[in-house]
Amino acid sequence: MSTGDYLRYLRAMKGGPTPQEVEEATGVKAGDYRQMEQRYRAIGSEEELASLAAYYQVPAEELTSRVQWTRKALSAALVEAVEQDAPIRLEMRSGHTVTGKVQWSDLGSALLLLDNGQEMVVQRHMVERWQLVEA
Repeated sequence: MSTGDYLRYLRAMKGGPTPQEVEEATGVKAGDYRQMEQRYRAIGSEEELASLAAYYQVPAEELTSRVQWTRKALSAALVEAVEQDAPIRLEMRSGHTVTGKVQWSDLGSALLLLDNGQEMVVQRHMVERWQLVEA
């Protein structure tokens, strides 16, 4: 899950303060928080992420460790899985893991064909980590 997706999740779990309220409470520069939530690539300094982690009462690593797990990187992995005709393993926010071949994807979701022949739509904002499965 990207930093932006996780920040949106944390903000919702905190009752939905506005991005401006989060910036005021954390000292993050005006407009930067919204950019952090909306960007599909790594954004935010370590200091800003540490301040946000304190605000949301999560370990700083919960935010800093997500920098490499961007939506853009997930997009690349989904494309690679299709090109290699290889299954991909998705670790979900729920703790579940699903593995299947990518049939289709866009910026919001992906359709996987599971080993048992069933199809599953996965909302990309719920994917924590991913890995191509070697044949």
